[in-house]
Amino acid sequence: MSVPAESIFFDLWSATYDRPGLQRTTYRPIHDAVLNRLDGLKPDHVLDLGCGTGQLTERLGAAFPDALVVGADLSDGMLERATDRMANEHAAAFLRADAQHLPIADGSLDIVTCTESFHWYADQTAAAAELARLVRPGGRVVIASIATVTGFADDAIQRASTLAGRPVRAIPKRQLRRLLEAAGLNVLHQGRIPRLGFVPWPLLTDATRR
Repeated sequence: MSVPAESIFFDLWSATYDRPGLQRTTYRPIHDAVLNRLDGLKPDHVLDLGCGTGQLTERLGAAFPDALVVGADLSDGMLERATDRMANEHAAAFLRADAQHLPIADGSLDIVTCTESFHWYADQTAAAAELARLVRPGGRVVIASIATVTGFADDAIQRASTLAGRPVRAIPKRQLRRLLEAAGLNVLHQGRIPRLGFVPWPLLTDATRR
């Protein structure tokens, strides 16, 4: 697989992604919220899509020790650090793949998590369809993403981030709900995740496959 130009951004970011302060204030609250939504489940197969350096992947492996947990990301830099993190563990494996074209069989997963990556996807409709394809009926998809309150704000963020060189689509929660429902998912819950220094707070969306 060739290296897309956009993955270079994340390769560079991977060098500082695991800074304790950044993880504690930015990502740890999101991972906590995702794990709380999945508490009590007993999955066999779990995918952490857009896994970055494997922080949540590692925690999913600990939460579901009997499951096969796989982390997927497009960035070689992120995956190298994720693999190093799990070098002495057997709880997770890692896969380099595009979120819109995952080499995983239909209906083969019990849980897919997608944290802080959905807003980076160029084709969110295709990504939603891929998420729905992967999980079995009754399986869960949990997304945590940047989400604006209005479509106008989303357009403004997209224009500004495009000028900065890396477009972001922070679609409002109702639009995300419609996108997932059109793909064949039922949304069980949507709510903001409190964290320090970020307004608006990230949106947590928990859905199940019909």
